[in-house]
Amino acid sequence: RSQNRKEVLALLRDKADKSWTKAQKSVDGLLEKGDLRGVRRFWIVNGFSCFAKPAAIRKLAKRTDVSYVYLDRFARPLKKPLPMSDKQTTAMKEVLATWKKKAIESSKAVKISWNVREIGAVRAWNEENATGRGVTVAVIDSGILPTPPLIHALARNPKEELNGKDDDGNGLIDDVFGYDFLSNTGYVLETGRTMSHGSCCAGIIAGRTSSTGWQTAIAPDSRLLLLKGGFDLRSMEYLLLNGADLVSMSYMIVGRDLGQIRGLFRNAFEHLSLGGVLAVGGAGNFGPKSRRAMPTGKQIGLPKDIPCVLAVAGVDQKRVPLPFSSEGPCFWGGVEFFSDYPKDKPLGKPDLTAFPTGYPVWNVTSPLNARRGWKEVSKDQGASLIIGPAGNSFSGPHCAGVAALVFSANPAINSWEVSEILKRTAKDLGPKGRDNVYGAGLIDALAAVRAAKKKKD
Repeated sequence: RSQNRKEVLALLRDKADKSWTKAQKSVDGLLEKGDLRGVRRFWIVNGFSCFAKPAAIRKLAKRTDVSYVYLDRFARPLKKPLPMSDKQTTAMKEVLATWKKKAIESSKAVKISWNVREIGAVRAWNEENATGRGVTVAVIDSGILPTPPLIHALARNPKEELNGKDDDGNGLIDDVFGYDFLSNTGYVLETGRTMSHGSCCAGIIAGRTSSTGWQTAIAPDSRLLLLKGGFDLRSMEYLLLNGADLVSMSYMIVGRDLGQIRGLFRNAFEHLSLGGVLAVGGAGNFGPKSRRAMPTGKQIGLPKDIPCVLAVAGVDQKRVPLPFSSEGPCFWGGVEFFSDYPKDKPLGKPDLTAFPTGYPVWNVTSPLNARRGWKEVSKDQGASLIIGPAGNSFSGPHCAGVAALVFSANPAINSWEVSEILKRTAKDLGPKGRDNVYGAGLIDALAAVRAAKKKKD
């Protein structure tokens, strides 16, 4: 897998450079005329984005080396990388200081939630020594709360310091623990005051033991790379360049006609997969009994509708489907370059099932929690463990955590092989065989780790 990553990175970047060399003179001319502005190059897909007048679009579309011109519905104005504010810098320096300290070991017995046990994670740790060690999971979400159980799980960029400079020369300032591509700063802490979606998800994957003995992680020795900006292609380039083995994503678009842009992002995620990164996320909360129900075929949206992205549905502790859990199938008919799943031959989704309710997650300490009916079961510096938040956003991190265990058991295994192992070893639910409610079934960490080790042998 590491060799694949090197080759894929080299090929993608070389192809993008050669294509840009051919197109640059034409692009520069359009820039000088004012027909283009805000040009930004990419290599995760071979192309560039810009704001363009109709005449410029027509001229570019006529070029033989331009395969397609997409309307990018997620485009934002260009922003230069910025130093963090004084307040943000202080907060991040406190995080770095905590990260450098040895984690405080609780004097109490470690408390493991039922959901971690019931997917076989504890047995994978104890019987197969698969704990996620050496595995980096990129988390594209809202950032984390500055609490030690999450801080000690972070992966640090060793070439960057918190000094307002671009120390490693990658064009980004202070990307010590990841980057916020929305604000273009290295500030990756949670900014919300009533909910920390990113902390919930990060804790499920890699949350270390708290001062009161709680451990929420499925892969307790894995590391987290924090990113903000899901539909910014730079996020994908960054995590591939910075050694991520997995990416856990909580964003999804439903109820909007995205047109052909779906094909562009499918292209990008397939390149990620070839480069060794497995993409995982919850299937969504738009099931037939949801208060936000969507029609059949539209409940699972971009990017979870992409074949190589694992979309994970949800059941409760009794294995009963949750009313909000999105169901498949998904369609790709009429999408340029990817018309391989028309309505008469749809893509089966979701891929797998996990537990997204009824267990403690790291969240904001707030009186509002009680008003929502949420229960605080413990707390640590900067955050509380809360039972109550729910949604298939938490199914995705379950699967990401199990995949991290698989990668730690067999580091050379390819991302698509991990995907197949997770499906093959899942515990079937509902009608026999895969279906559009449960996918291949409930993820089984122990069985998946053993299958990966067998493949290694």
